[in-house]
Amino acid sequence: MDAYDTGLRSRTVHGVAIGILMLDTGFERLPGDVGHAATWPFPVQYGVVRGADAAAAARGDTEGMLAALVAGATELVATGVDAIATSCGFLAPLQSRLAASCPVPVATSSLLQIPLAQQLLPAGRRVGILAATRAGLTGEVFRAIGVPPDLPVEALDEGSAFLRDHRENRLRVDGQAHRQEVVAAARRLLQRHPEVGAIVCECANFPRHSRAIREATGLPVFDAVTLVNWLHASVNPAFHA
Repeated sequence: MDAYDTGLRSRTVHGVAIGILMLDTGFERLPGDVGHAATWPFPVQYGVVRGADAAAAARGDTEGMLAALVAGATELVATGVDAIATSCGFLAPLQSRLAASCPVPVATSSLLQIPLAQQLLPAGRRVGILAATRAGLTGEVFRAIGVPPDLPVEALDEGSAFLRDHRENRLRVDGQAHRQEVVAAARRLLQRHPEVGAIVCECANFPRHSRAIREATGLPVFDAVTLVNWLHASVNPAFHA
C-alpha cells in the first residue's frame, strides 16, 4: 500500500493525503505560502473555490462561502485526500459546520492552534495573534476557536505593500517588503503586549516569514504550515511497525 493511502476507499488520485481549499485569488504566491506547492515536503491536492472572495473573508464576511467550501471539500475527498485545510485564517467561523459536513478531518484556520499554544506557556504569558488585517478577526472567529476575544492582536498597516499586492491580485509581489512589514508588526505586538509568549499567525501567506518572526522576537511561531504539517502527520504517521 502507498504510504499516503491511509484508508480503503475509492480514490481518483492516489498518494496525496492533504487537500487544500484555495480562495479564488490571482496574486503571486511564493514558496512558504500555503498556496505554493513547493512549500510542502509531501504532495498536496489543491482545489480552487471559485467565487470565494479573499477580500470578503478579510472583512469577516465568510457566511456566503460555506456552500462552495462544502462542495470543494466534497470534491477533494472524492479525489482521494484524507484531510483538508484552507488558505485563509479568517475562515475559522465555518470550522464546525465545514468539519461536520466532511468525512475527513478539516482544519479551516491556523488560529485553531491558539488553545494548544496557550497550554504550552508559563504563567503570565499569553498567545498573541499576528493578522493580515484586524477587520477579519470578528467575535465569531474567537467564539469558533474557543478563546477569549481580548487576546493581544497586531495587524499590518493598511498602507502596506502586503495588503496592496494581495488586494490588487498583483502578478508580481514584493516579497522583501512583505517580510519587513510582517516582522515590524510582530515587533509592535511585543512592544504593546510584552506578556506575549508565543505568536500564532492568522494569514496563510505569513509562513514564508515565520523564521524571520522567530529571529526578531525569540518566540515560538505557529502558522498555517505548522497546522498542516501536524494534520498531515495525523493521517500519515511517520513510523511503521
